[in-house]
Amino acid sequence: MRNLPEAVVTDNPLFRALVNQVSALSRSLSGSEATFAEVEVGSLQIANLAVREHLQRDLQRRSDALEAELRVGEKHVRQHEEGGGRYYSLNGPLKVRRHTYREVGVRNGPTVVPLELAAGLVEGATPALGYSVTLGYAQGEMRSYLESMAAAHRAMPSRSTLERTAKAIGTQAQQAAPRIEAYLRQSELLPEEAHGISMGLDRVATPMEEDREEGAPPKTRRKERTKPYVRAKPKPIDVNYRMAFVGTISLVDNSGEELVTRRYTALPEEGSTGIVRRMMLDLRNARRQKADLKIGVVQDGADELWSATSAGLQQEGVQNWAETIDRYHLNERLGKALRIVEPSEGERKKQLTEWNQLLDGSDDAVDEILDWLGQRIPAVERKNEAKPVDEYLGHMIYLENNQSRMRYRST
Repeated sequence: MRNLPEAVVTDNPLFRALVNQVSALSRSLSGSEATFAEVEVGSLQIANLAVREHLQRDLQRRSDALEAELRVGEKHVRQHEEGGGRYYSLNGPLKVRRHTYREVGVRNGPTVVPLELAAGLVEGATPALGYSVTLGYAQGEMRSYLESMAAAHRAMPSRSTLERTAKAIGTQAQQAAPRIEAYLRQSELLPEEAHGISMGLDRVATPMEEDREEGAPPKTRRKERTKPYVRAKPKPIDVNYRMAFVGTISLVDNSGEELVTRRYTALPEEGSTGIVRRMMLDLRNARRQKADLKIGVVQDGADELWSATSAGLQQEGVQNWAETIDRYHLNERLGKALRIVEPSEGERKKQLTEWNQLLDGSDDAVDEILDWLGQRIPAVERKNEAKPVDEYLGHMIYLENNQSRMRYRST
């Protein structure tokens, strides 16, 4: 049914018969005095129930058709025991009788459910619900997703079920992604207008739940409860911020406009190694098709980020690439330095605008900015406050250490 032209469906006599049946059932249940809004909601409910029943029957048919012995990957498995399965869909829960299977000749081995593999059921969800809930979880909090689906009159499971499903699918996807990507990259074609590759790493402060020893005081402030617990008290945790990693690689045309962009992430404990490896696979595939692609690295000035990307490029045999500090981090530094020496917000904005125009037009702009900041060191020191002085000098050191990466006109 996917991607069928509308006319193919609506011209089918079975479809016209279905519409007539829905109309008759709607009139029977809603009554002749029902408003259009009531008819609409009732019709959507009828559609949900009808599709749910259809999907449930289809799953049962597929389950009943499975042989007593099967091949699952490289394993020979046999029916173990029959049980009931409950799977969630966009139209409500589906209840199915199905067998679990075990590998032949392996005593007490792990069980598999061939029906789930054959039908694409994942973490207790149908394919459509699995895709929908994963996309919703990636775009925002689950509460908002559930509210949107309820407004669309979908028959959804509880929020806690959706949370578990989305997290479990995300974990599986993260584990499988490097393996899948390696195959995908081999078949991907480079856009004809591709002129260069831009890449970079960054770190993002991310709140992480971490177990706390029983009886230990919390490290993070939490709101006091005004009502008693009505369920088992959860394990004590602290919410600490850790630095997760983000990697971006883009194919760009000769004007610097992005053609294809991919983003990779890694938890703090994973480090940047896996991200860099995946970015380098993208780079390798692109250079295999067009060896003369220009390569640029755009990121913050942290040494560990530059060490990671440089090591990856060297391992790929790349000898020449451009290095640039991204303007967001540079402007952040310049803005903080200006707040120390210039009390007027208007003057700070004016100066920052002037500096950005200089940076766009001249490779010597960073030298002029350093001279300007250096001339104001005595005024900062006269404040006789250690913190502003240290911060101000820190911003200057950042600029000095990355001068060669701030030649924006030529790079």
